[in-house]
Amino acid sequence: MKKSGGYVIFSALTLLMIMGLIFSAQMYYYCIRSSALKKTIDFKKAEILVNLAKTNNIENNEVIDFYDGTVKKISDGFIVNLKSGEKITITIDESED
Repeated sequence: MKKSGGYVIFSALTLLMIMGLIFSAQMYYYCIRSSALKKTIDFKKAEILVNLAKTNNIENNEVIDFYDGTVKKISDGFIVNLKSGEKITITIDESED
């Protein structure tokens, strides 16, 4: 009976280590996914603000303030400063303008 006690403890510790590894991998995956989704949301916000600035006929080096950030037109695109602190540069093609 005493010999099986060591095997039970070893098996329990191995099971706990495997469960901890799975939990850690899941947390890492969700952290990376959350970060990627936040960047996607920020880029989509920047695109929306650029489209609003285009609608308002923004000129070169002009800055327009919106609730979510500011948009500045430069010669080859736009610089968007979001309230979240992200600074995104969007370039435009000649065919879009």
